[in-house]
Amino acid sequence: MKVYFINLDRAPERRAYTEQKLQGLDFERVAAVDGKLNPPTKQGLNRFQIACIDSHRVAWRKFLATPDPFACFLEDDLHFSPDFQAFVADEGWIPSDAHAVKLDSFYNVVMVGAPRPAPTGRTLARLFTRHESSAAYILSRQGAETFLRLSEKPTKPVDYILFPENPIGEKLNVYQLTPAVTVQDSRYEEHHAPGQQFASAIARTDRPGPAAGLPRLWFKLKRETFRIFLDIGRARRYLVNRLIRGLKPEVIPFQ
Repeated sequence: MKVYFINLDRAPERRAYTEQKLQGLDFERVAAVDGKLNPPTKQGLNRFQIACIDSHRVAWRKFLATPDPFACFLEDDLHFSPDFQAFVADEGWIPSDAHAVKLDSFYNVVMVGAPRPAPTGRTLARLFTRHESSAAYILSRQGAETFLRLSEKPTKPVDYILFPENPIGEKLNVYQLTPAVTVQDSRYEEHHAPGQQFASAIARTDRPGPAAGLPRLWFKLKRETFRIFLDIGRARRYLVNRLIRGLKPEVIPFQ
């Protein structure tokens, strides 16, 4: 299958690094939308997060302009397992109902379903919880069409769209490869060895905070109310996954 890797024009060192790692594969660089060139925004997402979503959407459209049934999408700060190429050289291991298959690990705790065999001794399982990062994944045509629709008016970053907190509730068939065959540089440095020291291209925020006094108090009250609401939902889903589905919390390794 074809590999699309997303890369900013102002990051030529990442481009050279990624192209060297992808030698021998059918790949295409996708010029990323640069949030630095956009004005600050007061939307729920900052301009860098919006640019990141737009960049992935460009790549998804490129895929859908082909007749290919699947495509692989990468960001440009990855470490690769020697087995990575086996997973893009053959599509037979991908479930026919898959919207997305996550190829990397962010090392946060997740829950997955019953494993099925995958190439090179790995397993593939349905993902029942959120798994951070949009750094490496495969989409089917149905998946690309679905995520384009879900990201038309985004309120969350792209990895929340691809790998949400409740994939089942959102009627998404999302799968996780275990062990992962890619990992972001920052995660690699934290869990394995010194990496390439690629800094994140997404700023945390560029929006001014609320004014002092009552506006600030109201802002904090809304934020805490929303957080409690989310925590209740997470607790309910956790109990369903543990007690009804019999799933166990785990961390996806990289190998």
